Amino acid sequence: MKKLIATTLLACAILSTNVFSAQLPPVAQKVKNIAEKNKLLYSPECTDYLYMPDSEPGIDSVIVVEKHEGRCPGDPGTQPRLFTVNIDQKTHEMTSDINDPAEPEFSAFPAK
Repeated sequence: MKKLIATTLLACAILSTNVFSAQLPPVAQKVKNIAEKNKLLYSPECTDYLYMPDSEPGIDSVIVVEKHEGRCPGDPGTQPRLFTVNIDQKTHEMTSDINDPAEPEFSAFPAK
């Protein structure tokens, strides 16, 4: 059931990201800045950030996905997930599954 809800929310986020070109929320912008500063992305210009407030109780998430449009290669109907960053709403600590997105084991983001 959680997987179905997450998939539905991800689809809504993808649709809203493509339809409305709004500025990133501050937490998503922070994730973007960290990823780019630490050179964690293969192609920063072909990367999108999907903000999911309250993805779990007390946790916001930013899903980092490939962007397939314009000069970015790939099927424009897809946005494969690269990794997810979870942000604790109280402590603002960030964890990510960037090291192994297939087996989501979250560790500090950025790695220390």
